[in-house]
This record gives sequence, C-alpha cells and structure tokens, in this order.
Amino acid sequence: MPDSSPQARLIAESRLVEENLPGGAVVWRNAIALPDKRPDIFDRLIEWAATVPDRALLTEPSADGRRSLSYGDALAGARRLRCVLEEAHGLRKGDAVASLVPAGIDALLLKLACLAGGFVHIALPPFPFRDGGDNEAAQSLLDALPPKLLVAPQGHAALDTLSATGISDLLANDANERGEDISQAADDWAAVFFTSGSTGAPKGVPITRGMISSNQAAIAALWPFLTDTPPVLVDWLPWHHVFGGLDNIFKIVWNGGTMHVDAAPGPNTMAESVALMQEVAPTLHIGVPLGLRLLLDRLETDSEAAQAFTRKLRAIFFAGAGIDSELWRRLAAFRDTQGAFEILSGYGATEAASTICLSPAPLQQPGELGHPLPGHRIRLAEIDGRTELRVAGPNIAPCYLIGGKRVALPVDEDGFYRTGDAAILRPRADGIPVFAFDGRLAEDFKLSSGVKVRTGPLRAGLLAQCAPLADDIVVAGENCERLVALVFPSRQGTDTADLLEKLAECIGLWNAANGTSSTRIARFDLATEKADRARGELSDKGQIVQSRYLRNHQQRFEGLQAGEGHAPTK
Repeated sequence: MPDSSPQARLIAESRLVEENLPGGAVVWRNAIALPDKRPDIFDRLIEWAATVPDRALLTEPSADGRRSLSYGDALAGARRLRCVLEEAHGLRKGDAVASLVPAGIDALLLKLACLAGGFVHIALPPFPFRDGGDNEAAQSLLDALPPKLLVAPQGHAALDTLSATGISDLLANDANERGEDISQAADDWAAVFFTSGSTGAPKGVPITRGMISSNQAAIAALWPFLTDTPPVLVDWLPWHHVFGGLDNIFKIVWNGGTMHVDAAPGPNTMAESVALMQEVAPTLHIGVPLGLRLLLDRLETDSEAAQAFTRKLRAIFFAGAGIDSELWRRLAAFRDTQGAFEILSGYGATEAASTICLSPAPLQQPGELGHPLPGHRIRLAEIDGRTELRVAGPNIAPCYLIGGKRVALPVDEDGFYRTGDAAILRPRADGIPVFAFDGRLAEDFKLSSGVKVRTGPLRAGLLAQCAPLADDIVVAGENCERLVALVFPSRQGTDTADLLEKLAECIGLWNAANGTSSTRIARFDLATEKADRARGELSDKGQIVQSRYLRNHQQRFEGLQAGEGHAPTK
C-alpha cells in the first residue's frame, strides 16, 4: 500500500520529463499534470464561504488585540464593496482601481471586490507615493494603466495631492449586496503588479484570472500538504509585491486557510511576531533572508518558542536563489534540532504570476530552484557561455504595461519567456536533477580588458568565503582594470579594526584560490550605512539591488579603484 503518512504527502511525485521542440531545442516539463479543473479564485472564495463561513480568512493587528475577517464576511463584504464601486464611482468591468492600502482586511476586501466586479486591481508600490505622489516615479506607475479610481488609507497624503478616495469612506458606504456575480473569463485581467526594478525601471505586469488559477492549481498539485489541512500562515510580505499580494494571499484563499498579517521583521517587532506564531501555530512559513535571520536570532536561544513555532509546521519556504551559505547553515541546523518540518525553495517572477519552479524534494543546499510547475516547460538557452532559464506555460503574462501601452515580453523564437536569469541543471546528492540558480545575466559586466565578470556566482562565492562576517557584498569594476568590493558587515558592535583584519584574510584566501582578473578583489571597504530602500537599493525581499546601489554610490567605488579602502591579505 502507498505510504499515506503526513511526511509522504509533503510533495507529490515530481519528475522531469525531457522533450525536444521541432527545431531541436531541449525542454523539460514536470511529470505531474496541471489539473484540468481550475476554478476562478473568486469561486474558491464562494466555496469556502459556503462550507466554513465562520473560519478566519485573515487577521490583522488592532488596538485591542487582533481583528478578524471570516470567509463568510469576506464574501459578503466584497460583494457590498463591489456595488459601492459601481454605484458611487461608476466602475464597470475592465476599469482599473489603483490601491495604496497596505496588507490587511481593508486591502483584502478591496482586492476581492475587484474580483467580484471584474475590475483590474493595481497594486502600487508605496515609496514613490510616500509624500503624496507628486513626482515622476509615481506618475510613471499611474500611467502604466490609468486608474479610474485611486484608493488610499485614511490620512495618506495622496488623498489631497492626487484626489485619492479613502478606503474607510468606501467601506462605510451602505450599498446593498448584489446577489448575482458578474461572469468572468480566464483571460480577463484581474490585477497589475510592478516588477521590482532590480534590473531596470519597474514595469506593469497584468495578471489574468487564468494565471491565478493555473498558479494555485499547479502549486497544490505539486505540494499536496497545502490541501491536506487548511494552511495557516503568519506573513509580513508587502502586498504591492506579487509574492505577498498575489501568491501568498491567494494560496490561502485557494486552500481555505488562514493568514495572520504581521509587522515587517525588525529588532523591535520580532518578540511580538514570535508570540503570534506561538499562539496560532503556522503550518507553513514563507520567508526572505532578512526575516529568517531575525527569526532564528530569537528561536535559536528560546527552545520553548521554537517548539511552539514548529509544533504544526510542515515547511519553511524561501526563494532558492536568495540565501547565503551562513544563513542556510543556521536554518538547516534549526531544522535538524527541531525535526518536525522540511525546508523547501522555489523560483519565480512577476511575469509568471509569482511562481516558475518549486522544490521536488526537501532542500539539500541553497541555490536550488527546483522543477517547473505542472503545465509549464523550461529550456536553457546558451548566452555568452552561460545558459538562460526560459519558461512557457499558462502562468506567463500577456504583456508589459509601460506608459499606457502594451509592450511585448521578451520571448524567444519558440515563445519562451526570457527571465534574464542564468541557471544550470544539476543532480542533487540523492540523484534528483534540479534547476539551480547561476546569477542574473543583467548584473554581469566586462572589465576594460574585455574579460566578462559573472557577478552572481562571484558575490555568492565571496559571501561563502567571508561567512559569517558579511551579510552582503557589492562588486564593481565595469570598464576598469580590476575588481573592488564593498562589504556589508553582519556583526553589529564588532571592533572595526578586528573585522577589517578578518575580512582581509578571508578575501585574501579567496584571491589565492581565484586569482583571475574576473574574480580577484583588489580593494575592499566596509559599507558605513545600510542600503536605502527608498532609493531603490533594497528589494522587497531585503536583498541589495546591485545595479541601483552601484549607480547611487558611484563615487565610493571610484575611490576604491583609486586606492582608497583596504587591500586583502596576500
């Protein structure tokens, strides 16, 4: 008989199937099929509201504890708000509603109301609008798909500068709930999210209802533990990012689970976050490096909190390309100590409704991207000595939105979306072949000699060599004769002279083993300030955007090239 234990149900039997395109190119797909039945996400809400109307869909912090929204109230509230948008603001199917409302119950009701009415929900990044939005960056976002209505939190500067409507005013309107939902099609646009801007200016990406359904159906097919019991997630990821505002919240709705909205991780918030996790016992934890570090800082020294956090936990998930070796070591040690959950990873893009690959088995090392989602195909195309990961399938967006115009996504001659990320196919220790991250092609550059520098693998190697002294490293040297680096130290309060001496030794050892001009670091120094998120130097995942940081701090790197900073030990 097949094993029906909870552990056996963690991941389905994922296997790569190799095929050839008519032109001879090799592609890979998942042996697991994408389910034929892929209901609309709003229909999933209707189903759960009928079967478990009192179950909490979302909770959020409030003045007297936590405020909760049930499935039944979410459906009724979405239908009422849809009528308000139609009757008081004249919206019709296909009209756009732009939102600055942060993650929480009000934001969810607006998102669901847009689904109910067939309106396109635009998730606006908050930083360009923090002073009201009277600037070029904010205007370019609004121009991508001009909204008929802009919604903001009460007290937001955009209420005056951009004539936005307050979310509280919308929700206070007493429109009657309409009983009949509007008919929807899979290719109808449901939302617009913006790319992170890590390799260029943010671009609007329309997400269709069919993309949402194929994404969630494929994830559930590959990871059946999400359907075994309703998932419980404590989540802080911002909803203007496709990871938090599309994938995570709709993963909860799709599977009838509960999301507990939490504060962003920081030294002053982690105590309350851990207390919340102890109380609600999450079944899934989705993290990025910043949050995982702070969480481990608490749990590694508090066994009672660690046991409470993991008592129902099935998996910790993070994007496989974004974790350094020292953090991986700590995370793996925590898993081995607790023994009640597995570590999973994945890979995705805004252009793919968040997800392209997921783990086919518990993670063995960082850098694993996994297998393609059911129903999708991946190819590796050679570019200048590396292989770019390209993907085709129902998750891929129809276009970009730039300046009110539809602009084609970069696709190759076979219709595969070009991600701009390099990847390789390699076997794990257990023999399972997986795609693995090999850096971002857009971050690569050439020295003045014409030698190519592969920035992603170089930064990863340096971080591993300098662990646990460095949180991140930015490397520069485009059109120069040599490479220089700025190190972001991980240890606060460490004696600077001692830290510089240890880093000089680590980088010296790296140079001894990697002495070519494309890998050797000639000068380095410590970053004196953290990367500035408001200036685009830090992504929503807490990772440094190398291209933006280099542009903002050009003089600092020119100084290193001129001999400032420190030399590695020879």
